[in-house]
Amino acid sequence: MKNWQKAGFILSASLIMGLSAFSQTIVQEHWSPYDYPREIPAGVKVHTVVEGDTLWDIAQTYFQDPFLWPQIYQVNPYIKDPDLIYPGDPVSLNIGVVVDEQGVNDAMADAASEDGQDLAELEEFAEGEGDAVTDRSQSTSLLGSGLEMSIVPAGDRTDLECSTYVYVTESKKDKLPFDLIILGGESEIQESYSIDEVLYINQGANEGIQPGNLYSVRRVVAPVYTPSKKYKEQTFIGFAIDQIGIIKVVAVQESGATCMVTHACDSILKGDFLVPYEQEPIPLITEQPPFNRFAKFNKENAGYIIYSEDNTYNIGISHLANINLGVENDVAPGDIFVVFRSNPHNNEKKGIILPDVYLGQAVVLRSLEKTSTVKIINAVSELKVGDYAVPYRVAFGETSEPIQ
Repeated sequence: MKNWQKAGFILSASLIMGLSAFSQTIVQEHWSPYDYPREIPAGVKVHTVVEGDTLWDIAQTYFQDPFLWPQIYQVNPYIKDPDLIYPGDPVSLNIGVVVDEQGVNDAMADAASEDGQDLAELEEFAEGEGDAVTDRSQSTSLLGSGLEMSIVPAGDRTDLECSTYVYVTESKKDKLPFDLIILGGESEIQESYSIDEVLYINQGANEGIQPGNLYSVRRVVAPVYTPSKKYKEQTFIGFAIDQIGIIKVVAVQESGATCMVTHACDSILKGDFLVPYEQEPIPLITEQPPFNRFAKFNKENAGYIIYSEDNTYNIGISHLANINLGVENDVAPGDIFVVFRSNPHNNEKKGIILPDVYLGQAVVLRSLEKTSTVKIINAVSELKVGDYAVPYRVAFGETSEPIQ
């Protein structure tokens, strides 16, 4: 993007944000394949797209973090393809993160300077067009006074769409309610498939399948039990289910449909089942302060890790795992958990009770009724299935005191 374009779009966006804070803003009519909103509610911060813009660049300009582009995409549902945005489209910036005022100001000044124009000339030009708020101190003050704490995504799109979750059932003999499956591809002998390959599924128009439908490809990989060193003490929880990829319906027949693979985390196989694809929001969290691993914490009603990504034995930073706490335990995406295990040197017979061993922290990416998928964000030692997990808000309540 040319420097004058950068300066222009930052200026126009900041001015629109200033105006929209006071009253509803009418979006200028323009060509776009999207059904963009015609009015912007009061208080909504908006960027108006100019030629060359990307969501990545917009996230970098306003939040100093290009990796926040998925959050911008999520709060603008009229945008059907995050890689395609069009001049004139209004992009809401209300993603729960404070706009970096200084970053916007610096970008405006740099772009103007590089193109041989200063900020005053740009504002004068915009004012002549009747689109500017001449008092920038008034408009930019609405963007906030900077971040008091750093807010970051808890994970990325791959963490959500290529992760494993635990589907809880009463018995291993229960029939799982997944009847929509992959029959195969164009070749009779081919058994695995990847991006851009054609697949056929076992339902069609008779079952309500329509062209354009997106489906998440999933696979049952293993039964999950309560962790215990003694086999007889293990209790069945449910099944670990891998998310393998995404397919799109391109043609529909009466009792079947033709699909294309649009995304693949692993090889897609015959017999993999499908569920309607719904994009999950990536939770935002504040960067965690340095942790006192020797502090006492409350472990009441702690859960534990029941399954690890790829069923690995040792779990470390950035690995995914599943815990046996969910929505019914008031667990939500973005919650931070403290992970620990009982001290191996405890000896109740001799009266030796030592502090629990702190292992790390995890953030919840997805919360189901009885289980949650978490990502390890801090670890001082290897974590394992069976280690305990307790919400940070519970671990460090009013009763928490440092060890003397």
